[in-house]
Amino acid sequence: MPEELDPPRKFYGFKPTTFEVANQGIVPAPTATSGAATPAPDPGIVRSDEKQIDVRELNRIAATGLPPLKSSPVPVPENEVHTILRDNLAVANAAGLNDVVIDPRHRTPRQRRLRAFWLWLALINIPLGTIAWIASHPLNESTIVLFTSAIAALGVCNGRLVWHTFFLNTD
Repeated sequence: MPEELDPPRKFYGFKPTTFEVANQGIVPAPTATSGAATPAPDPGIVRSDEKQIDVRELNRIAATGLPPLKSSPVPVPENEVHTILRDNLAVANAAGLNDVVIDPRHRTPRQRRLRAFWLWLALINIPLGTIAWIASHPLNESTIVLFTSAIAALGVCNGRLVWHTFFLNTD
């Protein structure tokens, strides 16, 4: 059998550093009726290069307890995002989506877990305790197994109930 040839050499490179544009934005043509000039683009956050930021200076300011900014920050200019968010809030308020009504019958998971704990504790301990008490009066060779089984069942059931309620919180 002839010796197999090596596969051709592969050349690897970096991915392009630009983003692929999936949807080109459609800019509406200016209408002849609009006499207003187009607004200037949003400048974003305006930087202040008055002085260099130094970590030692920040530590000194933090140690004094004074506010770190001596002047008020530059207000963010209104843009179309603020308008859209304001409109969305008005629609949600009109639809009643922001009206919160607390249900008086609502129980937290902890309250439900504790209610179930006390219910199961009563449902398990009353019958088993009654069986253990009846078997212990009089306690003889024929009732010792029933008494021991009832006490063991009380311990196992109560232990499991306490474990599931207070230590194994799965909700």
